[in-house]
Amino acid sequence: LILAMLQKRGSIKRRRFNNLGLIVSSAYMLLTIILKGITYSKFESALNNQNIAYSALETKPSPLNTILWTANVETDDAFLIGDYSFFDTKPIRFYPHPKNHEALGDLMEYDKVQRLIKITQGWYTVSEKEEGIYLNDLRFGMMSVDPQAEKYAFSFRIEKTGNEVTVTEEEKDTRDAKKLLADLWTRIKGN
Repeated sequence: LILAMLQKRGSIKRRRFNNLGLIVSSAYMLLTIILKGITYSKFESALNNQNIAYSALETKPSPLNTILWTANVETDDAFLIGDYSFFDTKPIRFYPHPKNHEALGDLMEYDKVQRLIKITQGWYTVSEKEEGIYLNDLRFGMMSVDPQAEKYAFSFRIEKTGNEVTVTEEEKDTRDAKKLLADLWTRIKGN
């Protein structure tokens, strides 16, 4: 599409570049939908083979590719996270992340916390750390390809001072992102 923008309006080259861009992007979208169906089925089979009872399953591709996919699985007391590359030779493994929702206690009554929960669409865990209580949004995955890591893409520290609640997003380190991209490339190649 950028090549099309550089051409004169109404030129045949512009129309061809534009059509090519639309064909490529539409084909990529269609391929992604097909691959989502395939990976969803793979994750369902893995859960059934491992006798894991679950109430919800959500799958998504990892950033910048459609080869490596991640699944968030909801069970009664935890979320399970697993990943699958089309180049994998070993079975899919799921790693538990306890919901720990009860750790919010009376913080659940505050509007800011309720808004955060609504934004996560229920896909969140709560961590108790030295620095305080953290609400971790699972929809965007982890800042590591290690599914047992405790570094979520979006974590929010919740602090109560008197009758006020403060919500602060945990800062990300650019080194984490660089490492994640390098690790993703390695993980895409299979387990």
